[in-house]
Amino acid sequence: MLTLDWEPPDHPLRAALAPLVAAAAQTLELERHAARLVFCIDDIREDERVWVAVTEAPGSRPLAADGRPRPDVTLWFHPDHFLADRAPPPSAATAAEWELRPAPPTVTAEAPPAFSSRKAERTLYHQLLMVRDLCDGTVLPGSIPPPLAEAFQEAWAVTLDGRLRRAMLPGYSQAERRRRFFRVFSAGGVLLPQHWQVFHTLWEWERLDQDALLALLERLPPLPRARRAGA
Repeated sequence: MLTLDWEPPDHPLRAALAPLVAAAAQTLELERHAARLVFCIDDIREDERVWVAVTEAPGSRPLAADGRPRPDVTLWFHPDHFLADRAPPPSAATAAEWELRPAPPTVTAEAPPAFSSRKAERTLYHQLLMVRDLCDGTVLPGSIPPPLAEAFQEAWAVTLDGRLRRAMLPGYSQAERRRRFFRVFSAGGVLLPQHWQVFHTLWEWERLDQDALLALLERLPPLPRARRAGA
């Protein structure tokens, strides 16, 4: 059995999220790999890279099928991960425009963005498949060289969404993932055709191989030292 907990327990998004979380966890068979999921919906700011903590809790509990202890997993989300995207603010009028026409009426406060089940499902499936990779030993964070952590995370994310897409489950589209991949790796140099071949290799992977992924990173532009250090 997989236990689902919420922080804060009375968050207004919990009612809308709970059935989506339960469905995603069941589809991905997370109860075989984790004992407890804690969803924290009060992160300081929205970031596409959600914070995750995996901890082995003491006490007797059923083991995973391969004999591994089933850990507790905590994920931190910002509420915007689950809300409709905000429209960009209107551009300011130029001086000439002010002279040619009256000033626009005072802008009223925007209505708060509504819950988006599509955006929520995309986020949840991506993050919960990542959790499964961590819990079943597919990814071992302790064996990833720290200077490659950010590059590894971005490449890993490509494999997650590729696997979700082939399983016809919610996730980021290939176009969205390409934009994110470009944003990260173009900081290290111009992306050439051979670099995009790495992207498509990652997208088509049926099963992630950590050593093979680390080898592929050697074919991509190295990230600037400031980014690798987390600056």
